[in-house]
Amino acid sequence: MTEDPVKLYVVVMAILLCVLAFVAYSSYQDAAAFEAAIERAPREAKVLKEYASEVNRLCDQLSRSKLRQGEVTLIEQAANRLGVASSSIGPAGEKRLGRRGKQQRWHFNFGTGASKPLTRERLARLCQAVELDSQGVLKTLEIEMFRITGKDVPDPGKEDLVTTDVYRGSIIFGKNTVE
Repeated sequence: MTEDPVKLYVVVMAILLCVLAFVAYSSYQDAAAFEAAIERAPREAKVLKEYASEVNRLCDQLSRSKLRQGEVTLIEQAANRLGVASSSIGPAGEKRLGRRGKQQRWHFNFGTGASKPLTRERLARLCQAVELDSQGVLKTLEIEMFRITGKDVPDPGKEDLVTTDVYRGSIIFGKNTVE
């Protein structure tokens, strides 16, 4: 084969032609992919702008909220401002929401121990204050109330009026997050 330079030239040129054809074909495929990406870019840019504005709204909401000191501190500050004492306050664990979501929870117990029982109105004001102070990040998830019965409470089924309207129980505040 090396004896005939024309054959060697033809073989080398055939190999170069194959390499050139492969490079041209792969370049054509890459160019088609780039063209498709360029056509999709305006639509995807619009979606990214929507996501960016949503993230900015969430960042603004968090910066306006008083959550920088922590959730327990925010709940305590709202309770202190309203004159509501708690018997205990702290984390109540997490709850899974689907595959990627979770719900962080905090409990606020009242009406037991050194804290006084509360009326429904004061409980509602506390829940409202926590939600407003957190800019809607913390939500009231559960309220468990038990009426404190006094000496003047009638037996069930009696026609007398109930004179007490104070309760003991717990409130669960929480926020949803995505992993």
